[in-house]
Amino acid sequence: SLDIVEMVMAIEEEFNIEIPDEDVEKVLSVNDVINYIQSAA
Repeated sequence: SLDIVEMVMAIEEEFNIEIPDEDVEKVLSVNDVINYIQSAA
């Protein structure tokens, strides 16, 4: 949905990372987002 796209764009901008579409599908919870950001850093 548009909300998810906006959230992903905000995360990418804030943390200066790029999240591929296939990874977005795997991020289902706030904890998943945190773990993804930590692993990308």
